[in-house]
Amino acid sequence: MPDHILSSATMQTIPNELLLNIFGFLDAPRTSTLDLINEPNFKLTHAAVADLKAVSLVSRQWRRAILPQLFKHARIIVPQPEGIGSPLKKKITPFLDFVAQHTLKHYIASLVLLVEEGKTAHNQPGHAAPDEVATLWEALFNVIDLTDLLIVAPAEILGILTSCRIYMGDAWVFDCPYHYLRLQRPRLSGAEFADNTVLPAQNLNGKSSLGVSGLPTDDGSGISSATARSASPLFAIRPWTSLLLNEGSFIKAYTTYEYWLRRAPSILPGLLGAEDAERNQQYPLICPTIRDMSYIGIFPTASHFAAMTMHFPMLDRVYVQFVPRNDILNDPDKVARVETGDLWMERNSCYALLMRELFNSPPVMNFKHLRVFESGDAADRDAWSMAVEYIRRVDNGWKVAGDGVFERDPGYLTRNPHEGDEVGFSMGGSLIRCAFAGTTQLPVSPYPMYDQPMGPAN
Repeated sequence: MPDHILSSATMQTIPNELLLNIFGFLDAPRTSTLDLINEPNFKLTHAAVADLKAVSLVSRQWRRAILPQLFKHARIIVPQPEGIGSPLKKKITPFLDFVAQHTLKHYIASLVLLVEEGKTAHNQPGHAAPDEVATLWEALFNVIDLTDLLIVAPAEILGILTSCRIYMGDAWVFDCPYHYLRLQRPRLSGAEFADNTVLPAQNLNGKSSLGVSGLPTDDGSGISSATARSASPLFAIRPWTSLLLNEGSFIKAYTTYEYWLRRAPSILPGLLGAEDAERNQQYPLICPTIRDMSYIGIFPTASHFAAMTMHFPMLDRVYVQFVPRNDILNDPDKVARVETGDLWMERNSCYALLMRELFNSPPVMNFKHLRVFESGDAADRDAWSMAVEYIRRVDNGWKVAGDGVFERDPGYLTRNPHEGDEVGFSMGGSLIRCAFAGTTQLPVSPYPMYDQPMGPAN
């Protein structure tokens, strides 16, 4: 190649397609998915290294080339909303205009919506905008056909965004300022789901509820409540298949008298229909397409987690985690005036509630559809040894597949139908895998709490 051609070649002459390929080597795993199992933090999306952003500042050409990668995993930060009267839709409109202007909607794979802690509708009950939630999600999904949405927000605002009832009377007892809610679904083909199509939320009469009045407001009872609506616009707007809810730490509540009576500010009861059960209306907001659910809470009380076992949705897989992976228990500010034995007793009570349902024979309610149970916690060795001994004595299709792992032959339940099952009815959807993160010796053993959790021995 002639020398004069080589000398004239610069980075500015490289085609955008080749630049994009080169810049791809600077891409790093998104930080928003690396720490979802720990205590929620508003700085979840902050990264110490931002090479792609640095490259985008070099020149206009480089910025044009790198924009699709730069916004592959996007985020919107809403700083300290002063009441819900300031429409969230207006706050995200500049971002949506930017996406449309630069034709980025097909490149955005995920979005993180971060709403900073501030004054909310509970503090200013007269400032609620009736159509804000429905129009917010409609505006967002008309521009971006999201398959991965993560919301980082205070519990009350999360309740507003999901149209869930939130009890705020005991909120002062709990010390986790933010919760995580992540919704995912597979990207469908054009034939299955037209891009930018918004699914209407359906009420019991089959009529669309998008755009109707329905923002939660405070009725003076400490409950941030939604008006009559059987479906949440967020859950109805797309056929979500996976849900993660991280409610953070419950530890501060253990410093109060009769902590087990405290009601956490949480969307969990509303998602499962437990909140409306008091009014004889058991309409869960979680959409039926969700078959994979993860619940994370740091030492939740059994009275709170009971909503999960009493109103269990129809799932194929469930993941739970009650023990922190970090060193929060070594933080003197976190555990001051806390009887640590109470933490472990409540943790054990949560698992006792689950185990009795998971290994009920035959399984009842929606537990009969569950196929996989996974825990991010280690099982107590005492309880594990008891369960293993039972497995060895009883022929129920289960076997020990590893430390903290049970597996059952999927064909066992079909070959051995339970007494009372209808002719031809297959229990093949019942639990076939139960897995903990190994085994360990806990400070407080759950052994006395498991009253034959896997059924009576023959």
